[in-house]
Amino acid sequence: MILKGGMVIKAIPTRYKGYHFRSRLEARWAVFFDTAKIKWEYEPQGYVVDGVPYLPDFHLPDLHCYFEVKGSSGYDLDLLQRFAREIKRLVVVAEGQIPDPDEGTCGEEIGLQVLYPANPEGWPDGIVHDMAWGYKDMFLRCDGCDRVVIMNEVYSSMKEACSCGDRHARLMPLSDALSAARAARFEHGAGV
Repeated sequence: MILKGGMVIKAIPTRYKGYHFRSRLEARWAVFFDTAKIKWEYEPQGYVVDGVPYLPDFHLPDLHCYFEVKGSSGYDLDLLQRFAREIKRLVVVAEGQIPDPDEGTCGEEIGLQVLYPANPEGWPDGIVHDMAWGYKDMFLRCDGCDRVVIMNEVYSSMKEACSCGDRHARLMPLSDALSAARAARFEHGAGV
């Protein structure tokens, strides 16, 4: 990560559950996924996108997406969009630190950017979503069926119900998982 003034701060490689994460931030997202009961695979396989090697951070099989952790805004959004287009799956980018659930659910630090490809897996042909959309989306859990989705909380509250059909179900932020991830501490020297 490069900060203002050109100072470079390196990520601390970290071990968690037998995996060697490239940064503590990635390890904290793994804690988030575990607490939220979201299945994850860390760096399952690499790809070549328009001649550029690319290794996604996480694959979330139940959500049919890849999840990329970025500590700052210095990344190639075009490459991620081309990757989404090529694999016909969502690519979710988490930029910055894990949000603090005590500071409100739509604060400035919240922001999963969801990249929708043309005709994502499972969507009918003819629907085109080849663009970046969904900044400030977040993980939400249905309090009726317990299903986790990635959606904008404002939109979900207008919708007022989960797609499970329970009229009284609400989509709620995963505050407990955010808190657990933010509170995660790793052994000193537990880096790779």
